[in-house]
Amino acid sequence: MTEEMEKLLLNSIEVTDSDLRQVAERRAQNVKELLLQSENIDAGRVFIVESKTLSSEKKEKVKDSRVNFKLK
Repeated sequence: MTEEMEKLLLNSIEVTDSDLRQVAERRAQNVKELLLQSENIDAGRVFIVESKTLSSEKKEKVKDSRVNFKLK
C-alpha cells in the first residue's frame, strides 16, 4: 500500500468511543480467558471491571494505552 493510500484510509476511517470500548472489552475478555486456561486461578477471583475513562492520562514518553491489574 502506498503512503498516499494509507493516509487516505486513515483520514476516512472514524473510530468512535464506542469502537474503542468494544475493543477494550474484547481484549479484557481474551486476557481473562487466557488466565483461566492455566487452571491455577479460580474463576471466581478474576473480574473484568469497567474503565473509568477511555483515554489514558497523558504523560511524557508513555503510549496512549493502559492496562490496570488489581490483586486482592
